[in-house]
Amino acid sequence: MTELIARRVAGEPLEQIVGWVEFAGQRLHVVPGVFVPRQRTALLAERSILAVQAATDTVQTTGSAVQAANAVRDVTDATENGRPARFLEAFCGVGAVATTVASAIPGTQIHLGDHDETALRWAQDNVGPCAQAHLLDCLVGLPQALSGSFDVISAVPPYVPDSAAQFLPREASEHEPATALFGGVDGLDLVRRLVSESREWLAPGGVVLIELGVAQYTNAAEFAEAQGFTATSTLGEDEQSVVLELQLNERRNPMNDKNRWPEVARSCTDARRRHFWPAVVG
Repeated sequence: MTELIARRVAGEPLEQIVGWVEFAGQRLHVVPGVFVPRQRTALLAERSILAVQAATDTVQTTGSAVQAANAVRDVTDATENGRPARFLEAFCGVGAVATTVASAIPGTQIHLGDHDETALRWAQDNVGPCAQAHLLDCLVGLPQALSGSFDVISAVPPYVPDSAAQFLPREASEHEPATALFGGVDGLDLVRRLVSESREWLAPGGVVLIELGVAQYTNAAEFAEAQGFTATSTLGEDEQSVVLELQLNERRNPMNDKNRWPEVARSCTDARRRHFWPAVVG
């Protein structure tokens, strides 16, 4: 116990000391030296679930909103109504988003990508044997056979501007890898790479979801739109982070289908508040 206290006093994150972090109602394994998932990333996990649900049409919207909410709560197997969705968490760390998606929608084809072999190994352990892990430089390194096949690509790329290093808490600056934190002068170097490289890997109707700082949204969205994407966003509850949501203009986004998406979004959000994120929301 004395040793554990000493480690905490020295600034080591509590999650690394105890070996786990509570995220979206789940206990994820973490180890010293890896990036610790932040609670704000629960929003990215939520948006990812909604995107996978929309892509696979597992929520039956012909019924009432209550029936749709029940469908989400009961997490119908993704293979029931067609092919499984294919989901990639890039810059996955220990796989917080992928683990949540896999738990919420069994049968989803889960892929994990990161440059950190240690984090990638723990991500696969957290998600389980269904996950396929890829050692990547952004998206470089994915098997060519997966080109044009991902329904949803989600990521928390390193997005802290280099100049903001002095403002980070000791837990981050001294005990998490800099490569998981910093994203260049404006923090968007790897966001821009992810946007550009994702074009090759998206399936028709696929979406890209990226967590970043709210002040970075305009520049990131303008870059994405110049790359042929339509950009929208969802503001985090902390009002400091945002999920950038991208859809290629020439492809139909099932999340924006006017005949089904508003009801699905409302019911899924209600279900999330009651079931998926008890430790984060309310």
